[in-house]
Amino acid sequence: MRRLGVCRALTAVSLLLPALGLALATPAEASADVAHVADVPHTTTAQAPTAPTVEEQLEITLAAVSPTIAQPGQSLTLAGTIRNRGTAAVARPLVRVVLGSQALTGRRAVARWAEATGPAQGREVGRQQLPAALAPGGAAAFRVEVKRAANLRDPAYGALPLSIELGGTSLRTFAGYQRQKEYQPLRLGWLVPLTLDANPDLFGPAGTARDQAWSQALGAGSRLARVVESTESAPVTWAIDPTLLPSLLPKDTGEPGAGGAAADGKSTAVSARQAMEDRIRSVSGQHTPWVLPDVDADVAAVADSGKPSALASMLVSRAAPVAAALGARGDIAWPADGRHTAARERAMGRLYVRPHLAAQVAAQSSLPLDDNTQDAHRRSSDGLPVLAYDDQLSALLGQTDTPASATLATQRFVAESVALLDERPGTSSRSVLVAASRSFNPDPAAASAFFQTAASIPWLEPVTTATLLEDAAHAVPMPKEVGTKPTPKPSGAPAPQDPYAASRPVLNARRLAFLENGLRTVHGVAQIREDGEDFRRTWGRATEQLVSTRWRTSPSSWSTLGLQITAATRETTSGIKVSKRNVNFLADTGRLQMTVTNDLDVAVENVKLTLEPANPRLRIDSQPPLLRIGAKSRTTATVDVTTLAAGLVPIRTTLTTPDGTVIGEGVDVQVQVTPTGDWVYWTLGGVAGIILVLGIWRSVRRKPTPRNAAEPVPAPERTA
Repeated sequence: MRRLGVCRALTAVSLLLPALGLALATPAEASADVAHVADVPHTTTAQAPTAPTVEEQLEITLAAVSPTIAQPGQSLTLAGTIRNRGTAAVARPLVRVVLGSQALTGRRAVARWAEATGPAQGREVGRQQLPAALAPGGAAAFRVEVKRAANLRDPAYGALPLSIELGGTSLRTFAGYQRQKEYQPLRLGWLVPLTLDANPDLFGPAGTARDQAWSQALGAGSRLARVVESTESAPVTWAIDPTLLPSLLPKDTGEPGAGGAAADGKSTAVSARQAMEDRIRSVSGQHTPWVLPDVDADVAAVADSGKPSALASMLVSRAAPVAAALGARGDIAWPADGRHTAARERAMGRLYVRPHLAAQVAAQSSLPLDDNTQDAHRRSSDGLPVLAYDDQLSALLGQTDTPASATLATQRFVAESVALLDERPGTSSRSVLVAASRSFNPDPAAASAFFQTAASIPWLEPVTTATLLEDAAHAVPMPKEVGTKPTPKPSGAPAPQDPYAASRPVLNARRLAFLENGLRTVHGVAQIREDGEDFRRTWGRATEQLVSTRWRTSPSSWSTLGLQITAATRETTSGIKVSKRNVNFLADTGRLQMTVTNDLDVAVENVKLTLEPANPRLRIDSQPPLLRIGAKSRTTATVDVTTLAAGLVPIRTTLTTPDGTVIGEGVDVQVQVTPTGDWVYWTLGGVAGIILVLGIWRSVRRKPTPRNAAEPVPAPERTA
């Protein structure tokens, strides 16, 4: 029992020692611990999961940071909203702003701070206690002031790492400051594509579905309308898909209003397209515009296919007249995946026959790199000017889809840009390019604020892409081998990746050949249909659209439209057919008749029927003339033939358009040939003579029939 008591006593003492240690601490030490609790490194230990505290159920949203760049003596204001996502009320939440102790030396440090979670190590620089409790589901605004923000760090300019904290909940952001200018500013250029989304209904047959698709693609509130609204007042270069400018396209594209022709009808689709074209053209002169290949052809996929494509070259060539009419450039390639290689450059050079390839856009991460981020204006080892966009800054522009995400993206843009500047602060004529993705879907107000903030950053100087291209033409050529140090990117949760760069191309050599053959079939079928012009305009243009880059993000939509085109052409090719029959031909020469049926709802004309005997027993003296067959009807074609020998002759029939496109369903007609010759006529004459002689002989030998006695004798006729 004594041993048991001793053990219990020792256990109690061991449990009390930590508490005693804290109790024996001096008051000064205890207060220091409280003051610098945020500076103590956080360690993670394995423990059972616990329910979140009341404060951990709070959500912080940052709405604004002002001013954009704090000047000496200015206070920095952070405003936002707190929302209670929990089930219990929070009594008077306390919002704290903590200046992180981490130095933002380089872009990787910026990424680490932005991706960190939980309370930060550092010192409090501002706070606000909310005046009332926050009920479950409720929200309250906060506004915290940071005094003399420009004096919180030693460098003369830079970005402050800030953590907005509410108990265990935190939100990481940045704020820029400058006490004096000690750098050569970075030149900043912008590039934004105006392209369509992957919706097969845009290019299907005329009707309600197509009208609705165009209204959704171009109408108020559409993605493209938001892009135009967000950028029309910003110093950006527009890269435009000619599909959005139908009146500037050649007439043979079949687009409504192409070549200045009158649009067919007043459909919603035509009205929406005309309104968007007018809007783009009215302000395009302010945006040093580029014109992409027609339909925004996937030049990267075509170049990588290793096969020449006449269809793709035709689409590339259409950019030249549109660019000339718009006062733009149509000789710059922008591969959707942002990749550049010497082999691809040569392949695209063969694709850009007219106009010749003058430059290419590429991602910095795909080009040769060193320890620092390279300039936007670069030149390939073969001398081609290359505009390299910054991957991370471009991704931040893509985060302007909501006001909340746009605010955080804007503040990180400030920090990223100053980290980029600090790589070589004393070097002049440095440049950076920010390129939006083809999926760019901004909130107009948020994106406009993003551009305005970027314009107010003192270490960024706006520049046009025309200037960058001119500088690229004189840049030092890049080495041929791609380096192994990519553009710095976040290590944990990177900014959303461009879906076009991340996706695989839909096109390959086989599919390009399929599209070229399909386009020939569409044009051939259009030659014989009574509604041929409408058919060619609809399905020919749809076939061209399948070369577009937009289908990278929706391969299933590519297949949907492809099946619609195939079904439309197959309806014609299977709706016209030659009736199968067996024929006995008993003559040396004569006419052979063939029946052709049209099961379509439209009439066809200029249908060419060709007959080919399988052996020389029968000769076709003349092929039938071009046929016209009414809707849901049939016609007979007559051909002159000559028989040369007796026997069975299969005749292959083929239906084609005037240009030789095979249509319809031909059949093999079995003809049993029996040539007659001169002996037939002598035989027939002899048979006729014998029949005549037999008739005379029977008449002579025939006896008179005896009269019946009961029959009266006819009286002789009287004559006057």
